[in-house]
Amino acid sequence: MQADSTLQAVLFFCLLLAASVWDLRKRIIPDSICLLIALTGLIDFSPVRFWGIFAALPMFLVALYKPESIGGGDIKLTAAAGMVLGFVGCTAGLLLGLTASLFFYLINQLIRRLCRLEPQKASQASLPMAPFLSLGFLSVTILKNLGGMIS
Repeated sequence: MQADSTLQAVLFFCLLLAASVWDLRKRIIPDSICLLIALTGLIDFSPVRFWGIFAALPMFLVALYKPESIGGGDIKLTAAAGMVLGFVGCTAGLLLGLTASLFFYLINQLIRRLCRLEPQKASQASLPMAPFLSLGFLSVTILKNLGGMIS
């Protein structure tokens, strides 16, 4: 059982890294990566983890309310991560990732002000979200696996 969760964590890490690099370079997250992440959730599957896809629902609703605010790839990446982490884990990872992106944005603005550059408006500061979401999802994965090793 431990080998399954380790294999799942390693594949999850590699696929999140691929999604992050792809998003940084091309500003898109391929559907194939999201599909592979979702399939990774089947390695150590528990039916209750299926509900993790609903952690992406708030992002989907925001995208419907305000088009072009959140990319479809970010929504699919979150839903796929939900298949691996479950609802609670995915929600925690989502919150960690979004918090990391907020800190990055605020630090970027502070540096721009200190260097006497014009601050970017929030609407102009489009960030690739996959690296931040991946950071959150990986943090939860590491904590989950450390907890499993300890107990």
